Formats: sequence, structure tokens, C-alpha cells
Amino acid sequence: MEGFFFYFRLNNCPMSSPTREKAFTPFKLRSLTLKNRFVKTAANEGMIRDGLPSERLIEHHRRVAQGGIGLTTVAYGAVNPDGRTHETQMYLRPEVMPGLKKLTDAVHNYAAAASIQLTHCGFFTNNRLVTGKRPLAPGRILNNYGLLSGIFMSREMTTADCRLLTADFANSARLALDAGFDAVEIHMGHGYLLSQFLSPRFNRRKDEYGGSLQNRLRFPLEVVAAVRKAVGEDVPVLCKVNLSDGFRGGLDIDESVLVAQALEKAGVDALVLSGGFTSKTPFYLMRGDVPLWDMIKAEKQWQHKAAFAVFGRFIIGKYEFSENFFLPLALKIRQAVKMPLVYIGGVVSSKGVEEIMNAGFDLIAIGRALIYDPDFILNIMKDPNHVSLCNHCNICVAEMDKDGVKCVLNDNLMST
Repeated sequence: MEGFFFYFRLNNCPMSSPTREKAFTPFKLRSLTLKNRFVKTAANEGMIRDGLPSERLIEHHRRVAQGGIGLTTVAYGAVNPDGRTHETQMYLRPEVMPGLKKLTDAVHNYAAAASIQLTHCGFFTNNRLVTGKRPLAPGRILNNYGLLSGIFMSREMTTADCRLLTADFANSARLALDAGFDAVEIHMGHGYLLSQFLSPRFNRRKDEYGGSLQNRLRFPLEVVAAVRKAVGEDVPVLCKVNLSDGFRGGLDIDESVLVAQALEKAGVDALVLSGGFTSKTPFYLMRGDVPLWDMIKAEKQWQHKAAFAVFGRFIIGKYEFSENFFLPLALKIRQAVKMPLVYIGGVVSSKGVEEIMNAGFDLIAIGRALIYDPDFILNIMKDPNHVSLCNHCNICVAEMDKDGVKCVLNDNLMST
């Protein structure tokens, strides 16, 4: 019935062009048919409590489903305990299944689909419970994020470690299906483990897992193959990948094109095109203001508060916001592959949606505009001139480290 009312609204709302109208048409990924082309991106919610999904997390995704999203993505499902960036984060295990099932049921009630992001942090961790105080990574790497917690250096992964972690990704994907998720997203971006393997700056191994891009791709492709086998042929497998790491010596757009082509050949169903490296360029993806003092106030460890206060303005780069800011880079991927692509980066208006559809992208992922207004999709459907009033202050980034992500500009149901 919800699908009928959505169709009725769609056909009784003004459309600026057939291209924009396409964004509100169904899209199929394997056996999954999405009711429209909009994806709630996997932006960290900060709503896990004691390692378990909270009622706020469930309400967060229920609310964007009510607001018309086609696919909502639960952020950061670590594939094992050491894959967490901090101790209270969620990792996929039987204990989290009831809460996640409640979440997917709530989303399905609005004819929306649900995906979950599967990931491992690699060396980027402040998790004091990590085995031996030495997180796994492509090599021995200084862990600036964990220095004040005594987690100084990572341990270079062995071939056996790669195989065990590949199995963890596969097992987590199976658990996701048991929890009612319709798709899974493998996180290969933002400077987490698989991104670290892809980045020439951090993967300097001398074995079959390092050196050439073909070798740096080996472990991520093994994970893709294992996850595909785990979920079967009907379930969509998406990958979030970096267009660029955002710093010299990191993964750049030329190699990202080759990564996309390799993932297309491996049978990945769609790529989410992102960018930035959490440990070096955290606001490369966000763009806009850097709310340093809000981040300091939100930080729970006094050592990190002090470090942010002294060094934060020197180490956290600021990037100016512009609408659809990743489009020039994303177009290079669009020209190189035929597979479905999910555009992300600065979509804040009806006109912006039309531009992305005109550029040939299949799906559009949205973050902050939905945090500001969970009805953003319905509003751009009704108004061909709608523009989000999100001002890109990015205080929501600090809020996620307090009680969970919310917009300080707009007290709506996303912040209840």
C-alpha cells in the first residue's frame, strides 16, 4: 500500500524534466528492486550503545524510510571485534541480530530497502581492546589516532591473516542476510583496512598483496569473491571506493578508474563513489566548515581534547563546499565502466539531482541533507526548485560523537 501512495504522489507532483523524473523511478540490482534512485549513505550514526543497535538507530533509519528513500545504509558494521575503531562500536555477531532485524523490519514497512556496510578499521583505531595493542594493517604503520591510548603501531598482516579476515567478511555478510538486510556494502574507502591495501602510500608490501595495483587489489577482490559466495547470486553487493585519497602519494583518480574496472569485472553490482582518508584528510568528503571546538567538546578522552586543541587546526584540512563537488572526478569513472554507479558528494537540491541524472549516474547517495531534513526526498519530488537549508557547518560530525548524529539547525524527528 505504501508503494501505491508513493506512486500516486510521484505522478501528481510537478517535474522539471524527464531527467529529474528518472530519479524517482525504480531501479533493479539483481533481485532487489528499489522504488527510486536515492540512497541514504552510510554516514556514521553514533547510535550504537554498548555494541548493540539502539532504539535511536532504528528510529533514524525508519524516519528516512518514511521520508521516501529507496535504500538506507547502516554505517560501520565491523566484521570482527578488532575491526572496530573504538570499543563500543558494533561488530556483526548473533547478539546484534534482534536489533538489526527490528531496524530492517521498520524500513521495510515503508517499502524501502536496507543495506549494511561491512568494514574493518585496519590501523586506524582507538580500540584499547584490540588484540595485543597492535591492529592489523598492510604493514607496520604509525597509528596517530591511537597514540594516546597506547596503540602505537600496526602489525603487518600475514597471508593467514588475510584469509581469516576474508572469512570474517563472508560470515558477517551471512549474518546481515539473517537480520533482513537486502544488500551489503563492502567498505573499500575512507582509509579503513581495504582502502589501506589499495593506497600506494600505506601498502608498501613486497609480496603478492603489495606493490603494483594488481597486487594491492588482490585482498579486496578476495573479500568480494567471498562475500558473493556467502550471500548468493540474488543479493546485491555494493562497494564504497575512493575517487581519491585526497593527498599526494595516495590513491588517485587514474588508479581509481582501474579499481572500478577490476570491481566491475569481479561482478560487483554497484560502486559508491566517495573519497578521503580518515587519518589524513577527514573533511575531504564532508566539505564545508570544520567545527573544531564542537569536536573538542564532544571528545570523551581528555588527552584527545588537549591534542585537538593544540594541533587540530594544523592537521585537519578544510575544503570548500560546492554543490555536486565530486562530479568532475566521478565522471571519469562513469566514462570507464558500464556498471551501476552511486554518486555521492554535495547533492542538496532538485537541480543538483537533475545534474547527476543528466551525467549518467544510476543512483544518488545523500547524507547531510537527510540529517537536516529526513523528508528531503519527498520535498525535491514535490518542488523542482527545492534547496536544502543545510549550511554545511558540519557540527553534526561532532554530535555523532556525543549522543548520536543530529542537525543543530533543525530540531526534527532525526534528532529524537
